[in-house]
Amino acid sequence: MNNDEYYSAIVQYINSLKLLRKEGVQLSAAVIGESLFKEDLYFLAAINRCLDLIDGFIELIKNRNLTCAGALLRLQMDNCMRAYAVFIAEDKDKVVNCIISGERIDNLIDNTGKKLKDGYLKKQLNTLDHRFQQVYDQASGYIHLSTKAFYQTIVSTEDNTIETQIGHKLPDRYNETLVEGIQAFVHFTKLFYKIIEAVADSKERYDRNQKC
Repeated sequence: MNNDEYYSAIVQYINSLKLLRKEGVQLSAAVIGESLFKEDLYFLAAINRCLDLIDGFIELIKNRNLTCAGALLRLQMDNCMRAYAVFIAEDKDKVVNCIISGERIDNLIDNTGKKLKDGYLKKQLNTLDHRFQQVYDQASGYIHLSTKAFYQTIVSTEDNTIETQIGHKLPDRYNETLVEGIQAFVHFTKLFYKIIEAVADSKERYDRNQKC
């Protein structure tokens, strides 16, 4: 896939992301509803983070910045995990309080007694979406210095010589990888919204019952 083909291909995804951004704003209003609880603030922060990630991701794919786009995909998947953690936590308030106070949630437990560590949350999300764990592990390679960084730097190794690419534009051969990453970002943004929609539905039921 050459660059012209790449830029033609991403138009539909950019449009999808812009629509998802609008949907996120609407979801935040549904989460607030007619009453506001502390856990709502937690989910609102997650939605706002999601929208910021969408904005940043659009610019990165326009610039074909695979390293940073991959990192933002990983962060969007982290949003899914942190939102889902509240649903399975033994004590939801403790999870919310940890995030608000800047503490870690990995010493808290879920309703089966398992600690809410990233590895465990990743596996739990994989029960909702069979792609989650594999894509999460791949995207984590853009967070840490890994083989992904190595092979974007090493262009070829032939005849006992090594060619490197430092500070150059991303080679065309990575365009398909970029498109796969874009598709994954759209997919897991939608998964995040499914989790938040459960919050919005719960708030709607609560508000409706308060009127009875």
